[in-house]
Amino acid sequence: MSRPDFEVFVAADAAFAAFEQAVLDARFSFLGGFRIFDMRTRLVSEAGRAIGETWFDLLAHVVARGVRVDLTISDFDPVYATELHALTWGTLKQAAALREVTGASEQQVQVRQALHPATPGLVPWLAFLPPTLRKARAQRARMSDSALRAAPGLAGTPQLHPVTHHQKLAVIDDDTLYIGGLDLNARRFDTADHDRPAPQTWSDVQVIVRNDPAVAEAATHIKSFDAVVRGQTKPPAMTHIKRTLSVDRLLKLPFLSPRTLVSEIEQLHLEAIGQARHLIYIETQFMRSPRIADALAEASAAQSALSLILILPALPEPAAFAPEDDIGFETRYGLGLERDALAKIREGFGDRATIAAPVQPIMAPRDDTSSSAGSPMIYVHNKVLVRDGDLAFVGSANMNGRSLRWDTEAGLTITQSDRIAHLRRVVHRHWWRKDLTGDWADPERMQPLWQAEIRRNDVRHPEKRAGFLVSHDPTLHERHGASLPLVTNDMV
Repeated sequence: MSRPDFEVFVAADAAFAAFEQAVLDARFSFLGGFRIFDMRTRLVSEAGRAIGETWFDLLAHVVARGVRVDLTISDFDPVYATELHALTWGTLKQAAALREVTGASEQQVQVRQALHPATPGLVPWLAFLPPTLRKARAQRARMSDSALRAAPGLAGTPQLHPVTHHQKLAVIDDDTLYIGGLDLNARRFDTADHDRPAPQTWSDVQVIVRNDPAVAEAATHIKSFDAVVRGQTKPPAMTHIKRTLSVDRLLKLPFLSPRTLVSEIEQLHLEAIGQARHLIYIETQFMRSPRIADALAEASAAQSALSLILILPALPEPAAFAPEDDIGFETRYGLGLERDALAKIREGFGDRATIAAPVQPIMAPRDDTSSSAGSPMIYVHNKVLVRDGDLAFVGSANMNGRSLRWDTEAGLTITQSDRIAHLRRVVHRHWWRKDLTGDWADPERMQPLWQAEIRRNDVRHPEKRAGFLVSHDPTLHERHGASLPLVTNDMV
């Protein structure tokens, strides 16, 4: 069956179904690089459910046909990210079981974990050592023997691993690329209606491209990134795939951070902002980067006709869905950075900036941290940039220093006008729950129309709102945010 060369999906129900179909269509190869890939994730497509219930069943089906599976999944600091570390090692056990039930060799089914090699220098490590030892002891004390076996990194002497591989992409048969912000596990699943309790909502954007030069670049990246961050090879040159890559420092005595090797995603955003004429459209989980905020403020001053539409969650996940007493210092620091960045952007653009957060069309207590404008929030994990009508980007990176300077990230640059128009139609339809036409979809005219309707949403009864968007409330960040002098803003 012939499939489109460019598809856009918002929310995992559609994205997972398309991903399942792409892997089921595989003739010889499934190559992937993910932060999380849990084979227990339930299948959602009709074709998938016809062969089994979970991704384990799907992979067993294609492996039995002779398809080669090659996955690199992220590993995490065992002390500060114990659950994620255990999830990674659980996937390795799933891979061993997959080989056992299919009779496949290790060459046919390769699933490896990749722990970023960067560690802090002596000065920050000595500062972090006492709380790290305390946390490691506390983690071991609360865990059963079986849970400890599932997190093998807790058994040794603690080390601090502050950097991760955050990418989410796959290449099937050298002709199909699946890339964006979605990992594969149950937490990422949601529908475009977001008709779930707020802590279970998850808006995200994923694209599939076929028969495109980006596919080969993505495959090269997946095969090379681990060697690149280990300093074993140089980053391959790329045009369509943009990356963040970092390496451990050789001289790192005072440094917590790695050395940034490739910051193509940040550079693309800075150039796009600087060259924009009419509209910068951004969907992101975090807006914390002072460099991006400065660039936006400078662009607003240089181009009086330039407007901005920015969509992000009312609060990040750790602040929205946890008791206030449990909000950690790193979350409060991130909120402080976002507070300052948004204030700078608002000051620069004034009424030419629409900063919005999505909520469900039902009522909720206004004092609940997981609500905004009197409704349960919809959690935004999207990573989308559209400049005017001539450039777009979809990937795994947020607008924070960690994504733009530290963690391994990957995304797709889109320059074809028909693909950019299709991307805009899909993401706009998701937020407004209808197709937009005329001035509402015109980059030169849409921002004031969106702004006026979103402000009307702010005062409407939830069930009477147009779409999901309300104004982003800066008081939530002012209430919870904090400054941490002498701490790099790239940490969060």
